[in-house]
Amino acid sequence: MITISPSPTHLVPEERLWKAVLWRAFDDCTYTGYERTLIVAKDEAIKWFKERAQDFIEVCSFSNFDPGYVYRNYTKLWKIKKIKYETHQTRYLKHREKYLNDRRRQQRVQSSH
Repeated sequence: MITISPSPTHLVPEERLWKAVLWRAFDDCTYTGYERTLIVAKDEAIKWFKERAQDFIEVCSFSNFDPGYVYRNYTKLWKIKKIKYETHQTRYLKHREKYLNDRRRQQRVQSSH
């Protein structure tokens, strides 16, 4: 995994903060448990790495890491299956998406009346 020490003393506080954000994103990606809020956080973190959007680039920059370096380390973890969805997590995320879609449909129907 990417070498990020969450609290090296020689770094300015802002850089320590952004390195901790990266550390947390990697930690979220490797979650294997059943806590629903953490499963959602895992899914969002995985999408965040995969999309490599502007906020990903900025967090890497603020952390003094090249975004390509961070993403390569993410893909290494994916390839060796340190980052993967457990069966129960996939099942929950599908159930959650169906629930959210049903709610969106209901809200559209209600707002059209």
